[in-house]
Amino acid sequence: MLVGAGVALTVTAGVMAATTDDRGRGPVMAFTGLERPYVTVLAVDVEPTEVSFVWTGNGDLYRVSVGDDLDDPVRTVVTAEPRAVIEAPRAADPNGRVGYRVEVVTEAGTTTAAVEGTLTLLPTAPSRPRVEKTTTAGAVVRWKPGDYATTYDVAVSRSKHKIPATVHRLTDGRPRFATDSLKPDTTYWIRARSVGEAGVSRFGPPVKLTTPPAETALTVGAWNICSQACSGYSGRVGPQSAQVHASEVDVMTLQEAGGKRVGPITRAHFSGGPRRLVMASGGGDSRYVLYSSDRFDQLGGGRWPLGHGRWAAWARLEERQTQRRFIVVSVHLLNGHDATGQRAAEMRTLMSALGAVNTEGDPVILAGDFNSGTHRRGDTVGPIVRAHGFRDAVEIAEQTAAAQVNTGSRRGDEAILSGDHVDHIYVSEAWTVSFWKQWAALSGTTYVGPWLSDHNMITATVSLPVLDESAIEPSATEDVAREAAAPGSAPPGVSTPG
Repeated sequence: MLVGAGVALTVTAGVMAATTDDRGRGPVMAFTGLERPYVTVLAVDVEPTEVSFVWTGNGDLYRVSVGDDLDDPVRTVVTAEPRAVIEAPRAADPNGRVGYRVEVVTEAGTTTAAVEGTLTLLPTAPSRPRVEKTTTAGAVVRWKPGDYATTYDVAVSRSKHKIPATVHRLTDGRPRFATDSLKPDTTYWIRARSVGEAGVSRFGPPVKLTTPPAETALTVGAWNICSQACSGYSGRVGPQSAQVHASEVDVMTLQEAGGKRVGPITRAHFSGGPRRLVMASGGGDSRYVLYSSDRFDQLGGGRWPLGHGRWAAWARLEERQTQRRFIVVSVHLLNGHDATGQRAAEMRTLMSALGAVNTEGDPVILAGDFNSGTHRRGDTVGPIVRAHGFRDAVEIAEQTAAAQVNTGSRRGDEAILSGDHVDHIYVSEAWTVSFWKQWAALSGTTYVGPWLSDHNMITATVSLPVLDESAIEPSATEDVAREAAAPGSAPPGVSTPG
């Protein structure tokens, strides 16, 4: 960047002939050895870390000084060549303007001619932005200001290493950028460069941010694994846990999963997997909740006695990315066709206990073996659940798989295709259900493969919308080309002081 202004020329006194030119040069001056000293600056080239000067003159030595106070400069170079390179000074006004002087000097250090001007330093690159806020469609970032910056250009890219051809120039000059034009669940790289009177800096280092998804989607499962009431658990637990991990559930509820003696076996096999499942604290009495440690934090949990020797385990989870909280309950009600009244009492107790811990109305999933369904005459559990705003995932799912298979009964190796379900995943009103599946290994209507339990595992993929977000007011910008210079900055070329 070539700049310069405000030149003053000083000379020493001497005898000049009438035939000399306006610089005191001519045959008489040359003959007498009294040619007037002169210096003319041809170019001042400003780079990020240095300033280059080129001049013409008739001195044997030249002194180049840069600084706010040229009588006490911050940088000085003495050279016999008509050019010099000086480290870019730090002493400048807020817009980067600083004075310079090129002098013809004698060996004694006295000045015989001098030219002065003003140069403008390039702005320094800003720091890596800091993310202040992200929403599903926007973000706010800030950075430490660059020296001599009057405003900033911001590049938003899907690549860490590529800068788009068009960038956004801020019109208010603040070291802050806000946008509401991003896509949900998408990773971006945002970087800024300084714009000053002399031009633009390089782009500073980028910051990576990922917008949260527009909804919290997860797969939840329920399975009565019959660990102790059915024989051969030690041979079944491996294939059972392999099926759970293969399903890639994010949250899993287990029933009849073992107590103090068998519970540790269940924990060891069902923990881990591709979702890094962990047992929620507070579970027990053969009812457990497992959740993906990669996605969720547990905020609370425990278990409730329901009467008749029955329990329910619960956990309050929060998804880290969207900070969406919800409650999962692992349910196992009393069995028996003649226990309708007892199950109804257990369900009312469960709803009362749930209400006591869910004072803020978090979304809820009730999953497990309810020993009840619409196929059972006089069923009261379903009506109680629905009266509290819950729906059966299989009934509202956009797609289902093996929904016609009875979840808890078979005739030998033959599936009962009655659509009777005693195992359910009930969801509160905030949830939507995209897919419900029963894990029944069938060839036609015949079960194949090893027998794993007297119930089939069921899963449902459910979603919650994001919480209401405070709107982001986007920064006022104008689009400029990536190669654009600063507005009004001097074009490359020779600057003539004066």
